[in-house]
Amino acid sequence: MSQSTPELEALMKKRAQLDARIQNLKAKEASQQRKDDTRRKILVGSYILDKYQKSGAMEKIIQELDKFLSKPNDRALFGLTPHDEKALYQTQPETI
Repeated sequence: MSQSTPELEALMKKRAQLDARIQNLKAKEASQQRKDDTRRKILVGSYILDKYQKSGAMEKIIQELDKFLSKPNDRALFGLTPHDEKALYQTQPETI
């Protein structure tokens, strides 16, 4: 095997540094996209809750959530009881 020249070693080191920077920037971008998506969901949820509360139709959204939510922790946030897993697959959620 031949030995690498100092120039080749320097280029390979620089390439590794650039690859690490690229990976870091991609991770930051993906993280920001997740944060933006979460923020959009919070704002949309806040808007819908405000709209239903002002119209006095909170029971309607709770009924829709009862059909939509399946995880016990999510259901508990809205005071919904856990439901039978078999029944979950037999019902289709209504469209709003």
